[in-house]
Amino acid sequence: MIVLDNVTKVFPSKSGEVKAVSNVNLKVKKGEIHGVIGYSGAGKSTLIRCVNLLEKPTSGNVYIQGVETTALSADKLRAVRKNIGMIFQGFNLLKTATVFDNIAIPLKLLGFTKEEVHERVEKYLTIVDLADKKSAYPNQLSGGQKQRVAIARALAQEPDILLSDEATSALDPETTDAILDLLLKINEELGITILLITHEMNVIQKICDNVTVLEKGEVIEQGTAVQLFANPKNKTTQRFLNTISQRRLSPSLISQLNLDGTVVRLTFIGENTGQPLLAQLTKQFDVQPNILTANIIELKNDIIGNLVIHVTGDQATIEQALQFLRQQNVGIERLEGN
Repeated sequence: MIVLDNVTKVFPSKSGEVKAVSNVNLKVKKGEIHGVIGYSGAGKSTLIRCVNLLEKPTSGNVYIQGVETTALSADKLRAVRKNIGMIFQGFNLLKTATVFDNIAIPLKLLGFTKEEVHERVEKYLTIVDLADKKSAYPNQLSGGQKQRVAIARALAQEPDILLSDEATSALDPETTDAILDLLLKINEELGITILLITHEMNVIQKICDNVTVLEKGEVIEQGTAVQLFANPKNKTTQRFLNTISQRRLSPSLISQLNLDGTVVRLTFIGENTGQPLLAQLTKQFDVQPNILTANIIELKNDIIGNLVIHVTGDQATIEQALQFLRQQNVGIERLEGN
């Protein structure tokens, strides 16, 4: 659906060239929700604007539904963009226009008839649950309602692709969850492919199928959401995960707790999260596991359980116990000294 092939974007500046995006390769499959996460300045917004060529890449190729777009004429590019909706952090609503007109005006500019405009506005206001707000003005709406209007406006053109540029970062947690639920509904019921950028790990957790981690304009890690949450390879990804799940104990805490045995982090995926494996451990091996931290992360398509435990006993027996856990497909990471 979307393919970025070695995309680079360079901006000139007084101090020299700034490479905002560097040799990015990215594939978004039809019907999936793909998240791009990174800290401020990672190049996320530049990257997503390269998808619909609001920013033309300095080098590399962009393919939308199999069409290479970077060399298209202006007319052909406009035709491609009609199939790409976009929502922004700042909503971008016309303050002097009603909710109805904010959605209708772009349709009128595209040449839709009055009847078609009315039908589509009513349809998508119903989908975003704002049918009773069509005569309201943006200053009469909450932040979440404004974003719903922006989503309805993007959907009214009935695109196959929806781009989301930090669409929830200006919203409170409860409103963010409601908007994420709406994006899931759009993806599942309308079959729209969604590419979103965010710096919030809870957004990735709740709705994404696949994830790309960006740092200093470069891709540093890619994979399914389950893969990244269960076994992050890069330190930046690990720091992101630490914002929603305590993955590590500091060396000072380990020292304060006088943990002189083995400290490990256990990762359980799917069915394993409900298995009493620690109970089996104490029955089969002469070891004593003590739970230090524990949580369960519910992803869009799976469940991941995390335990940090302190295990005491004979070292050889501890190794046998850990091997038993590995055989049960439990991920194990030693945390001594971390």
